[in-house]
Amino acid sequence: MIKLFIADDEPKIVRGLKKSLNWEEWGIQVVGEAHDGETAFEMAVELKPDLLFLDINMPFLNGLELIKKLRDELPSSIVIVISGHDEFSYAQEAIRLNVFEYLLKPVNFDDLRRVVTKATKLLEESRKKNQFVQWANEQLEENADLVRNSFLCKWVKGKLVKEEIYEQLRYFRLDWDKAGVFVFKFRMKVAEGSLGEAWDMDLLLFSIKNIIEELLSSYAPHVVFPDEKNHIVAIIPMGEIEPMYQLIKKFEEVIEKLTGKKVMIAKQLVEQPVFEMANVYNKLVEALNEQSMIMPVVLLAKRYIERYYYKQDLNLQEVAQAVNVSPTYLSRLLKEELGASFIDYLTKVRIQYAIEFMGNPSYKIYEIADKVGYSTQHYFSTAFKKVVGMSPSNYVKEGAR
Repeated sequence: MIKLFIADDEPKIVRGLKKSLNWEEWGIQVVGEAHDGETAFEMAVELKPDLLFLDINMPFLNGLELIKKLRDELPSSIVIVISGHDEFSYAQEAIRLNVFEYLLKPVNFDDLRRVVTKATKLLEESRKKNQFVQWANEQLEENADLVRNSFLCKWVKGKLVKEEIYEQLRYFRLDWDKAGVFVFKFRMKVAEGSLGEAWDMDLLLFSIKNIIEELLSSYAPHVVFPDEKNHIVAIIPMGEIEPMYQLIKKFEEVIEKLTGKKVMIAKQLVEQPVFEMANVYNKLVEALNEQSMIMPVVLLAKRYIERYYYKQDLNLQEVAQAVNVSPTYLSRLLKEELGASFIDYLTKVRIQYAIEFMGNPSYKIYEIADKVGYSTQHYFSTAFKKVVGMSPSNYVKEGAR
């Protein structure tokens, strides 16, 4: 319906205009009326009519002043002046204010019908045009997302040359000096709670993508997109590794809470995104593929260890209880699936985290030892040398060369 608002200081004029035509047949609804300019302005701003009949001679705020004020508030509304003033200066000012029509009192109903016909036709055409513009903008936005995702998929798969990557990153305003890359993979059989088996893969990917987008809303610029293998890839500005651990914990908690699904996440910090992205992506996908071959209970145990590695008293009994199996059974499965005992795998995880922390020169060796679950620097150094083949201090010196 087209919304009509009438303002005139003479109530009988307002009543006459309301009864002059069968407005419903014209698809018009009279949504309000006023008898002074100030009230008319306040009501019009609130009601947002498509069509206004305004008198010029009104108290507090005359019709021409009212039109000036309404132009900023209702730029697409059509104003028809109905006035008792047959003076050229009024008509001239009304034309300058882009008034649609200037009718004199008493209103000739044939003239009114003619003007309303023109106005409603123009409003309908304008609405169609606005709908088309809105649709076109939506299509453009949707297509832009498709084009952007196509570029991102080609980029991470190594199908673009350096110049194309630079050009597209500039076009989509994606500027990363360093970036954190996350790749998400879902095991349809590893579920938690009653929601577990209710998900279609397309719906799951769509839901998870939205969850990740929400969690990364404070990182700009960021991208979250599906690849061709049912992974979701997220790239964010990130200069240090530690915040990525916190994000992974948040991802896991929120995704599992909202979907009931266990999610596998591989991550890496990228120093030179343009050159390294394809290699990093392939490495992360390969790591996820290896994880997907692991038995669900081992995957859960592995994940528990990787989440709580920093606890000095973390032991096999605690992990077994967390995944609801006996310690003996879990110990055997870890050997079969990972080729390592519980202690060996825990040590490996701790040393991997330690190496990543060593990338931050502000950390001392004893601080890193504490961060990865060792009570003394000596104990940490012994474990580090056993896994890496050199002491932590020598490793740091080698990396500094």
